[in-house]
Amino acid sequence: MVDIKEVAENIYQIDDEIYWVRGWGSVYLIKEEGKALIDTGPTTSAPIILEGMAKVGVSPEDINYIIATHIHLDHSGGAGFLLPKMPRAKVIVHPRGARHLIDPTRLVASMVSVQGEATKKMFGEVVPVAEDRIQVVGEGEKIDLGCEQILRMINAPGHAPHELCVYESRNNGVFTGDAAGMFLGDGISFPLTPLPSFDAEVYTGTLEKLADLAPSRLYVAHFGATTRVQEHFQSVIEELRLMAELAARAAKAGKLDGLAEKLIAQKSAKLAPLKGKPLLYQYVVDHAIPTNVSGFIKYYQEKQSIS
Repeated sequence: MVDIKEVAENIYQIDDEIYWVRGWGSVYLIKEEGKALIDTGPTTSAPIILEGMAKVGVSPEDINYIIATHIHLDHSGGAGFLLPKMPRAKVIVHPRGARHLIDPTRLVASMVSVQGEATKKMFGEVVPVAEDRIQVVGEGEKIDLGCEQILRMINAPGHAPHELCVYESRNNGVFTGDAAGMFLGDGISFPLTPLPSFDAEVYTGTLEKLADLAPSRLYVAHFGATTRVQEHFQSVIEELRLMAELAARAAKAGKLDGLAEKLIAQKSAKLAPLKGKPLLYQYVVDHAIPTNVSGFIKYYQEKQSIS
């Protein structure tokens, strides 16, 4: 049974049970005079998204916008599949992401090269988005969903160069995609640092930019809403700093080969409160954290080779 809940006025969080794991992926539905989905999850999550919408009385035909925070397949992979069911909808995307939605061939190949052939089963078929269904947006552009709900786009690189965050005026909140890391409960906040294009310095700049907006709440893709906004930002920045310190010490000692194990151990200890949700815990420890550690190590090694 789909888990959907109202996390702020007229904003609903749908657990899209991404990769069949509860508590890892969120799609957000904004239910105003105009209606929008923030991300879609992969194609394999589409039935859950549609079921969640139906539970709060929103039909696919009601959707005006699908806003892709970025084009990673766990966020926007289902857009092309859902669009035929949403004839009024435009897909909102960063300029650097549009071509990959129109032709996802390279995007799928990149994900398979990083995460393996099993990725295809996890994400499902990635259906191209017709060019005339795409609306490219940039920093500061606005979408009017009603008299009290204006959405404003925020360029938010670092996790990926094609990332958008979305400010919503009704509740003074920000949909962060992966730009502000993951939030898995109070005290469990981490950066998201995957291959191939994570950049720690740019990521930190985006975190500081978002913090300066002083939002009242964040709607995090992985996973859920929080009003402990500044605490979350500081925790993610601190985690990045600790990762960098570990990497610097390992490099100085000539032991970069063991860095992955140290970073994973550092984060696994902090994730102990999740053990009450064994499937989620195992996914995060066995997949999400190693994936992010790999991205950080690549970034650090490239930065060292340049300096």
